[in-house]
Amino acid sequence: MRTHNAYENVIVRDVFDLARRECNCHRVAVCGASLGAYHAANIAFRHPDTVSHLITLSGSFDISSFFDGYHDDNIYFNSPYEYMPNVPDPWKYNHMSIILGTGEWDNTRHESYRLSEILNSKGIKHWLDDGKWRGHDWNYWRDMLPYYLSKL
Repeated sequence: MRTHNAYENVIVRDVFDLARRECNCHRVAVCGASLGAYHAANIAFRHPDTVSHLITLSGSFDISSFFDGYHDDNIYFNSPYEYMPNVPDPWKYNHMSIILGTGEWDNTRHESYRLSEILNSKGIKHWLDDGKWRGHDWNYWRDMLPYYLSKL
């Protein structure tokens, strides 16, 4: 978790700062596929003041299997399934455009549905797009991302 937190700090401080300067904007868009969708969502949810758009493609959001039963605050605060149901101020996410992309052949489809249920329970606006003829692979994501960008 120390390495993950250091990685997140580099992204939020260095990469986001560079992107904001280059684009002359206050917030950035984040996107990821599979475990990268977890990273994008976790950063967006932990730092909502820095993110304008979140797009996940076949998100794999459950990190519990990586820790062999071990659990502490670092794991809790990096697991959207755990901390998002308890956010006291869901209004912080209302400015964010959130798209959760999945498909009928996606082996992580249930994870996007689970995250969508959590967001719904908090009144956080988002679009759960469950497309036909989509699975968990690059050839599907290559088509999904331009489609979502065209909708923004």
